[in-house]
Amino acid sequence: MEEMSFEELLNENEMNEIKRGKLFKGEVVRIASDGIWVSLEATGDALVKSDELVKNISEYKIGDPISVVVTKTNDETGINSASERRALGEKLREEIKEGAVLKTKFEKRLEKGYQVLIGNAVRAFLPGSLSMLKPTDKMPENEMDMKVISVRGRRIVVSRKDIIEEQQREIYENYKENMIVEGTVDSIKNFGAFVKLNDYVNALIPVSEISWDKNVNINEVLKIGSKVKGVIIRLDQDKKKISISLKQLKDNPWTNIEEKYPIDSVVTGIVTNIFPFGFTVKVESGVEGLVHESEVFWARRGKIKDVVSIGDKVEVKVLGINREKNRLSLSYKQVLGNPWEEIENKYNIGNVVGGKVEKVLPNGAIIKLEEGITGFVHVSELSWNFVDNVEEALNDGDNVKVKVLDIDKENQKMKLSIKQAIENPWKKVVNELKVGDYINGKVIRYAGTGAVVIVEDYNVEAFLPVKKVSYEKIEDIKNVLKIGDSLKAKVLDIEFENEEKKGNMVISVLDVIKDEERKELDEAIKKVNEDA
Repeated sequence: MEEMSFEELLNENEMNEIKRGKLFKGEVVRIASDGIWVSLEATGDALVKSDELVKNISEYKIGDPISVVVTKTNDETGINSASERRALGEKLREEIKEGAVLKTKFEKRLEKGYQVLIGNAVRAFLPGSLSMLKPTDKMPENEMDMKVISVRGRRIVVSRKDIIEEQQREIYENYKENMIVEGTVDSIKNFGAFVKLNDYVNALIPVSEISWDKNVNINEVLKIGSKVKGVIIRLDQDKKKISISLKQLKDNPWTNIEEKYPIDSVVTGIVTNIFPFGFTVKVESGVEGLVHESEVFWARRGKIKDVVSIGDKVEVKVLGINREKNRLSLSYKQVLGNPWEEIENKYNIGNVVGGKVEKVLPNGAIIKLEEGITGFVHVSELSWNFVDNVEEALNDGDNVKVKVLDIDKENQKMKLSIKQAIENPWKKVVNELKVGDYINGKVIRYAGTGAVVIVEDYNVEAFLPVKKVSYEKIEDIKNVLKIGDSLKAKVLDIEFENEEKKGNMVISVLDVIKDEERKELDEAIKKVNEDA
């Protein structure tokens, strides 16, 4: 082997000598908690601490090739320090020129701006006035493009504002109204959604422009991060605002509305909303109509929620089309048909039928016989007994039997009777009771100069005069009898005109007392005579 000259040996030693500021290519030989050890081309290793690495320690593996710059040497300990960041920085500095656009990341806040890292290796200064951030804003964590505006030796100044303005200018100069654009959903609000057209320009999709369907749920149509296409419907370069529409990329369902839904045609739709004045029906996406409450009920207006529920599939008749408001006028009841047209085939005077109390009124009650057919029961037809308060006799929703008294087909009215649906209890009274009989009863109310007693086994009312309660003179019957008191009385009088009317009965407690006293006297006299 040919021996090397002294000059060649000197040059090789200089090449392999570890010097501060020298660039070396090496490989990772050990990974520690605070950095990595790198084997250099020359004899010896160097420690690259975590803050001098380009990546996170966890991303390095033993044997990985790496370029570093020696930052510190120590002949005594033999421990050298190096920086991967500086090595990369030396390479990057060739690209760092005024006007260059480079990937940059915020590092820390300074008094008049921010310290940023270009390519995660070279530090630069971002003036606050060029950051497009407010002093109270949080520093962005993601890497972003910035423009180099000044290079003075190792002092580099960058601008985020230049990049944002360039990207905004690119959009506002090249985009026009009616142009179809694509973006990414960035955020969703109640009033619409914001879509990123590029990193620094957002467009608004108003909620009214999401779909032709007015009841659309924006969160069901759009998802953050999803790609969408829309047409620009407003572009204001001065205010830097863009609005786009998704629905206008689809045909307007109202274009041929008269052909699709002619007047008097019957269509099927879904109930979407219920209001006090009616309900809305969607017949197709973007086409909705209103069923006014006057087109819900044939008879007395009731509760709409008792007829339909949101989500119900219903058939409706088209009554009118309003192109200006994009609204159909619909009828629910006309599809069902007017039940009063054939009322004579269903109900006759004298029939006893079942119904439900729809509404209790001060003077009676509305009874629903079937959908669209109701009748009225006057307070006088509620019971064979006196009814002072209708609400105490009936409740909304009660099932009752009623007798049809009268039918007015033209005015769609029907008179009903609850009391006549059962046999008049006074018929039983006159057949089974007579003056002088005893009855048992219970006080149910006070009336004038006496009390009203409900008679057991007959469910009729009898009148007990105050003077027929006791031998003693009673100023106020309430002091002697209480509501609910049970008593035994003697029938003094019964009046019954005919089976269509209620009768009258007068009773006496005092007469029972007298009868019992007379009986006791008779028994005492009889005993005396027997003993004589």
